[in-house]
Amino acid sequence: MTLRQFRRRMGFHLLRLLAAVQARRGMAAVRRSGDRLGRWHHRFAFQQRRSLRRQLERLFDRPAGDPQCRQWLESAYRLSDRAILEVLAMYSGHLTPAEVAEGCEVTGLDVLGKALEQGRGVLLLGWHMGNGVAMATHLAERGYPVSVVHRESNKIQPGFYARGIPRMGLNAIPAQPAAVGVRQMLKTLKGGGIIYILMDQGIKRGVEQRFLNKRMPMPPGPAELARRTGCEILSARLCGVEPNWRFEIHQEATLDKNEPLEQSVEKLTRIMEAPILEHPEWWSWHQRRWARYPFISD
Repeated sequence: MTLRQFRRRMGFHLLRLLAAVQARRGMAAVRRSGDRLGRWHHRFAFQQRRSLRRQLERLFDRPAGDPQCRQWLESAYRLSDRAILEVLAMYSGHLTPAEVAEGCEVTGLDVLGKALEQGRGVLLLGWHMGNGVAMATHLAERGYPVSVVHRESNKIQPGFYARGIPRMGLNAIPAQPAAVGVRQMLKTLKGGGIIYILMDQGIKRGVEQRFLNKRMPMPPGPAELARRTGCEILSARLCGVEPNWRFEIHQEATLDKNEPLEQSVEKLTRIMEAPILEHPEWWSWHQRRWARYPFISD
């Protein structure tokens, strides 16, 4: 283990401890702590904050020192850290699924119901915007069969997600090893279930696409699943953050199994890009994915 990995893992354990302590006081306490943590994170992340501000100014064609970009970043740090602390609290064993579901509102359930009636399963796309696992828990509490795809990280102890996700009444599907994950996803969709997956998850290998004016690898898995099963494609878009997370279920375009895979991935990439451009203050710009790639014109 490198020194950097050790520091990241220690940071994770400290956050997990804080989340567990606050979880005993309820979701409102976790929310407040996550909000404060994000404000301090933004304040002390000097180099990262400056770099991200310059990138946002370039992406949105804003002048140097633009106050709007500063506000977007402060909000992004605050909401991202709030969501992270909430997820850790959810997996601590000190919160019930019902408590978590109460802190999240979901509209567009009629769209979800009609999609499930088709009998081909539903691929529900998400972003690193708000607490998507809380949204999935809300659906599970309403009786929807939801599975969450998770990817292990070096800073998190092995099996953390696999143990934590089922505590919320959800089925956990690992993204790795790929063969195992794909089998479980196909089985879930063929059984008429719902798979919640983050399309903007950072990966090392994928199908290169233009995403927020950068060329970067995008995961082909969601497109391949949709093409192989003919499942319905929906998205869970964040539409509000205070006092609760508010999500809305949207119907998205279907994919043609005969079109090139790159074209299918490109369609999903445009779906993922639109809400970020509409609400840049809600996306976690600092979470080690988009920021490390150069702009296309560089």
